[in-house]
Amino acid sequence: MRRAERGMTSVLGMMMLGIMLLAACGLLTLERQQAQAGRGYEDEVRLRLLAQSEAERAASQLEAGGARAGEVIPRGGCSLVVERSTEDGCKVSVQARPEDMREPGNGMIVVTAHVVAAGGKDRVIPARSELRVRARMRKEGAGYVWLGWMP
Repeated sequence: MRRAERGMTSVLGMMMLGIMLLAACGLLTLERQQAQAGRGYEDEVRLRLLAQSEAERAASQLEAGGARAGEVIPRGGCSLVVERSTEDGCKVSVQARPEDMREPGNGMIVVTAHVVAAGGKDRVIPARSELRVRARMRKEGAGYVWLGWMP
């Protein structure tokens, strides 16, 4: 092999090594972004499940004839749970509001859940840090009847 050919082989080898390093850095960046997106999705699903379970808990209390079951939901709404903190750093509040002002017997339960950092300040997560779920209820007799989830 000639001396010039050996130099060209070294240059090509170095270029291929550089390309491989760039490809490896790109793959690592892509993997990190996918892991962050997965964690954000898990946080959002956990938040949705927390809000839905609180809505179902409030609905079961209204269906079973709890302390507020005999009441008709007032026009301005009422707070069933003012604000409660959970162990995993979330805050939940539950309100009951009339679904339609013309029909005071029908109501909805609105649950708001949001993620809070350990220091008390809202934590920024890639997915939604606040979530609302709504459930429809109808007044029947001394209690309410569950009609399902609202969009």
